[in-house]
Formats: sequence, structure tokens, C-alpha cells
Amino acid sequence: MTSSRLKYIRHIQLLSPPGKEESSICPPGTAIKFFSIASLGLLLVVATAFPASEFKREKGENSVIRNKPTRASSGKTAGQISYLIKEVFEMRKELCKNDETCMKSHVAVSENHLNLPKMTEKDGCFQTGYNRDNCLVRITSGLLEFQVYLRYILNKFQEGKNKDRAEHVQLSSKALIEILKQEVKDPNKIVLPSPTANIHLLAKLASQNDWQKVMTMQLILSNFENFLQFTLRAVRKA
Repeated sequence: MTSSRLKYIRHIQLLSPPGKEESSICPPGTAIKFFSIASLGLLLVVATAFPASEFKREKGENSVIRNKPTRASSGKTAGQISYLIKEVFEMRKELCKNDETCMKSHVAVSENHLNLPKMTEKDGCFQTGYNRDNCLVRITSGLLEFQVYLRYILNKFQEGKNKDRAEHVQLSSKALIEILKQEVKDPNKIVLPSPTANIHLLAKLASQNDWQKVMTMQLILSNFENFLQFTLRAVRKA
């Protein structure tokens, strides 16, 4: 391991949120939020600063790529996904002002035919027919697809707690994408979203009335939360 990578990893460890204690000079939750954002920023730097080839090992004359994560790295990734799930759920509650009917209602946007990423059996992420390589490709591709929807939600929120949380969720999801890319055996299999399709999608979402926009955001967050649940189970299984 290079000295540069050790330096970044030590920075991340030092910036990890401290247990239950918070600084007495900051409002409740401020210190943890600051350290979480700082850690995620450094995590994104580490994930993108070193090419995937540095994490590959070779054995014998015929090189074999071994990119299966260690138990420690899988645990950290699972922890980040769990944190993301919690933040998305909090966004849904705030969006619906804790109204359970609102949080469970998907009928209002059923006619929009949003092509939100979903898991299917062929993706290899389910208990039956699990395939780690195919599953990682699908998860990474799906998270990339969700970025345009998360950007839409971010743009709809005004300044305040919701805006901050939306920014944090998008930053966290981008860091997660970079981590998972390192685990994909063949990065060429990752499906990249079409910029043109994203432009048309954003225009379509912008044409909705205010009530439809709220319900659309609720549907996006609900599907994103479900996708992350599948991702968490797959990462733990790996």
C-alpha cells in the first residue's frame, strides 16, 4: 500500500464521527453532520484517486483479477449504505410532513411511467441465482441512473434542512458508486445514463403541477430506498 493511500485512510479514520459525544459549542447533531460530510468528501477522493488496477492481484503466469472485498471493506460499505437508507427515509418523512398516507401513496404518480431503476431476478442480486459480478454491475448502473432523479429532488428543495440532506444524499450515493466501481470485474458492462434522455426526463418532470411533483419525489425516494435495501443485502452477501 502506498504512503499516499495510507495518509488518506488515516485522515478518514480521524474524521469518523465520534460515538455519542458531540462538541459542546455546536448545536445537537452539527458535529456529526460536519464530520460525516468531511469523511464522505475524503472517501470520494480516495475512491477516485487510485485506479482499479492498484487493487488487482496477479497469480502465476496467467493473471487472475481478484477484486472481492475484504470483510472490513464490505462492513464499511454496508455502513455507508445503511446511513444512506436512513437519510432517504428522513427525507420522505419531511416531504410528507410525517403523513403515513402520503408516504405510502404511489397511485398519484402511476400514470407518469417513470423508468426508475429496479432489481429483477436476471440481475443476480436475489437469494436465488445470486451472481456477485452481475449484481455489482446492476447496482452500479442503477445508482448512476438514480443520479438524475436525485438532482431533480435537490433542485426542488428550497434552502434549509431538506436541501442540505438532499445534497448529502447525492454526495453519499456518488461516493458509493466510486467504491463499487472498484469491485466490478468488467467496468465496460456498467450502463451509463443517456444525457439526452436525462434532459427529456427533467423537462417531463418539470411540467407537472405542484401536487404531482411532491408525489413524484416521494415515489423516487421510495424506490431509491428499496434499491438501497437490495444493495445492502447484496454487499453483505458478497
